[in-house]
Amino acid sequence: MSNKTTTGREGCTSDMSLFTDHDIYLFREGSHFKLYEKLGSHLVRNNGVKGAHFAVWAPNAERVSVIGDFNRWDNRSHALRQREDGSGIWEGFIEGIG
Repeated sequence: MSNKTTTGREGCTSDMSLFTDHDIYLFREGSHFKLYEKLGSHLVRNNGVKGAHFAVWAPNAERVSVIGDFNRWDNRSHALRQREDGSGIWEGFIEGIG
């Protein structure tokens, strides 16, 4: 897990990823048989900070956000970052969730 830096999006950290280059290779090949360990919501620690890592496959999305009671269902906050590798995966880390 990489260092924590927040973006302009409220409450989301964009530099943390559970995906390795090998995961992306297997994902694109269609032979990653443990995507349940990467996609979805996972409680983790990022530099000692508890929170949740979120990842979804949404290749045609223009924007993806995590919403809930914690942010008053505001779809403008807690936006996920689209990976720059063309995989169509969006991900991010939110402190204090879970």
